[in-house]
Amino acid sequence: MNDLLTFLILGLSVGAVYALTAQGLVLIYRGSGVVNFAQGAYSMIGAFLFYRVAPDLGLPQAAAWPLALGVPALLGAATHLLLMKHLRRASALVRLVATLGVFALLVGIGYQLWGRGQDLVVSPLPHGTHHVFGAEAGIGEDRFWVIGIAAVLTLGLVALFRWTPFGRTTEAIAENPVAAAALGTSPDKVATANWVLGAVLASLAGILVAPILFLSVEALALIVLRSLAAALVGRFVSFWRTLAAALVIGVVETLLGRYIVDEGPLAPLVSDDRLLLGAFTAQSVSHSAAFLMIVVVLFVAGRNLPVRGELLDRLPVLGSGRIRLPGLLAAVAVTVVVISVVPAAWAASIQVSLAAAIICLSLVVVTGFTGQISLAQMGLAGTGAWIAGKLIQTQSWPFVPALIAAVVITTVVGVVIAVPALRTRGVNLALLTFGLSVVLSQLILQNPALTGGLEGIDIGKLNLFGWELDGFDHPRRLAFVTLAVVVVVCVAVANVRRSGTGLRLIALRSNERAAAALGLNSAVIKVYAFGLGAALAALGGVFLAFRQQNLVLTEFSPFSSVQLVVYTVIGGIGYVIGALGGGSFAPGGVGGQILHSFGLGTNALEIVSGAMLLMIILANPSGMAFEQVRAVTAVRERITSGKRRESASAAAPVPADAGDVPRAERPASARTLEVSGLNVRFGRVQAVDDVSLRVGPGEVVALIGPNGAGKTTVIDALTGFVSAERGGRIRLGDQALEDWSAARRAQAGLVRSFQSLELFEDLTVLENLLVTSQVPALRYVTDLVRPRRPRLTAAGQAAVQEFGLADDLDRFPGELPHGRRRLLAIARAVASDPAVLLLDEPAAGLGEEETAELARLIRRLADNLGIAVLVIEHDMSFVQTCADRIAVLNFGRLIADGEPEEVLRDPAVVEAYLGTDAQAEPERA
Repeated sequence: MNDLLTFLILGLSVGAVYALTAQGLVLIYRGSGVVNFAQGAYSMIGAFLFYRVAPDLGLPQAAAWPLALGVPALLGAATHLLLMKHLRRASALVRLVATLGVFALLVGIGYQLWGRGQDLVVSPLPHGTHHVFGAEAGIGEDRFWVIGIAAVLTLGLVALFRWTPFGRTTEAIAENPVAAAALGTSPDKVATANWVLGAVLASLAGILVAPILFLSVEALALIVLRSLAAALVGRFVSFWRTLAAALVIGVVETLLGRYIVDEGPLAPLVSDDRLLLGAFTAQSVSHSAAFLMIVVVLFVAGRNLPVRGELLDRLPVLGSGRIRLPGLLAAVAVTVVVISVVPAAWAASIQVSLAAAIICLSLVVVTGFTGQISLAQMGLAGTGAWIAGKLIQTQSWPFVPALIAAVVITTVVGVVIAVPALRTRGVNLALLTFGLSVVLSQLILQNPALTGGLEGIDIGKLNLFGWELDGFDHPRRLAFVTLAVVVVVCVAVANVRRSGTGLRLIALRSNERAAAALGLNSAVIKVYAFGLGAALAALGGVFLAFRQQNLVLTEFSPFSSVQLVVYTVIGGIGYVIGALGGGSFAPGGVGGQILHSFGLGTNALEIVSGAMLLMIILANPSGMAFEQVRAVTAVRERITSGKRRESASAAAPVPADAGDVPRAERPASARTLEVSGLNVRFGRVQAVDDVSLRVGPGEVVALIGPNGAGKTTVIDALTGFVSAERGGRIRLGDQALEDWSAARRAQAGLVRSFQSLELFEDLTVLENLLVTSQVPALRYVTDLVRPRRPRLTAAGQAAVQEFGLADDLDRFPGELPHGRRRLLAIARAVASDPAVLLLDEPAAGLGEEETAELARLIRRLADNLGIAVLVIEHDMSFVQTCADRIAVLNFGRLIADGEPEEVLRDPAVVEAYLGTDAQAEPERA
């Protein structure tokens, strides 16, 4: 028991250090809405300034503290003022990548200045040893000081935010930055102050943890991993929860490291201090604990944690995926010639860049096309290399079967990673995948029991159909084979981009809510993207690692996953050719070879890539590929005298008589929506109270009521976007929909539009309509080889004609005026061939003539196509023009339902919604 208490205190002290860095993360998030991955770099800088720079300058410890805390404070302020301040309108992906760029830049500088070694240092706190519990292992006095410092600082932060003007101002800005700025409060000043405080806490954590760990660039920089886990549990808001989570992480890591032994209750599972018959070490398991917490917390929470977005996200631009055969053949021919004539060392570096480009391509699919931020791709690449290497070493498999098996098995791993990712997105998904990357690294890739340690995995000389491909003896041959693989996978990914599968990936990236409302199954799409990404990562990982006869997998570290994102964003994460540009920055690749020719090493490459990323993020987040494509396009248009590109409408011509195209008829009962006893509660607020409705085929029912009455919540509940209480009934014909997902309800024919439109801004008008077309499951595979785009459904063709969109099919939604954007939103819903169409304020922002025309269009949808329509609208002239019945909602309860004339004369309706001045209006109508 005494031994247990001793290690409990030691674990609390470790957790207390994690808490300091985590509290800095919370400060920065509350002040600016940014999850700062660079926090660990501030810790590293502060520690080295305190223990290395200050003594070298002959400064006393009293002077070392201002230096070690002041420089990171300046770095924090500079990060916000020079970088993050200018990225408010950028997407969460771009802001996250910007902090990764700062992290990579500072770590590269740290390696350049202080190397990659590990030094023991003495804590500046009192460090006498105390045997508090009579155990043989003593506890350093500094451990108690660290726990106390963390507790006191947490109490101070709570007091600061609860009882001071600064804290209240930060809370106000977090709640509504625009309103706070209008009252004279500068969001930038408050954000800068929080960045400074956050960086100071990170530096203090680095100074205090260095004696517990080592004075090491990598070890100190990666403190941020565990701190992110703690801040995540605290939802980046609560200081007390963050402290508690950090302490738990520290205790769990310490106790696991101490008590995983080959005795006691775990004896049947372990041997020689290793879990599972020597496979996993106690250290690997204990170091994975924090990141398993990330997975569990995010999966159980099952919703987005507070990731604020002041404005709409602007994701990087996407390439078209169009392949121009002459250009492809020319590029391949030039590369072949270059590989043939350059020195062997350069050929080897080209091979490394090509292999890294395949891994970058996995990010193009997962993040560029699908919008899912993954920091696990290098972990998956290393897993593929490890599987192939073990099959060759232990089973004597030939290279090709081992490669195929590695790709298949890693694809399964990618699908497993996608399962918890189904419940998260954005920055939270980045944290989850980062955690999984660390788990893969700790349990497998950095586990000597599985990888052979420094000796690595002996695979002998690589052989392909009797042709030796050894990277040492035959680097050109390996480069040629890697080039061939790169061409194949680039073509495959470009095929996906141009296909119906690509449309679905991009629809999910653009707007997951809208995709679900049209019947797209986000789970299937995400699993596909992560599976394909894992396959590409494994393929690239094998070719990257197999350039050596002994596979040493240390290059597939979590930090490498961060760097991979940096490289790919520099190249252009939305473009296939962007992966090629990103691969050139990989260690050992062409970029490194160029710097080496100037006498610079790997550390310089990390600095250059980090600095380039920050410049590109500020200038153009779409990367180098965007600029290259734009330049080539300009030249081509000049040569061809401005010849217009082929209209996208040619891909799916709309017949002149499309409005008369017959559509698959459903029986009338299948088109009837019946709702009874619908209840929705948000905490203590009853938003919808026992609502019952019926909308029949060919009928238009208007749902009206004052603001806040619960109208949109009714539509959200009917379509599965919010959960209704048990007991209510939602029937579409004879189908009960209460327990169905939003996508499944849409597939059954219950389709909606949104008040905020929520169009797919990355797709053309035609592509917005094509997304509604059904795609066979097999197409997800065949589109890799033979891309096929769906054709408009009969309902989609009718929608084009009814809404007059034929001339706009090859335009993007952002190029349309507001009125036509609203028409597109409704047309897209109609193109999915709904049985029941639910429209949320479709006339909002339209002029009088546009509103009247829209009312006539909706009336025709009901009369000509037999669609049941439930429409929310405030414009009474619109309602009277198109509605067969009116239902009135007030404080979540239905107070009237009937013929328009009857309802509009109802005294309860007049009092609740119309007002006494409007009482005579229906009579004159």
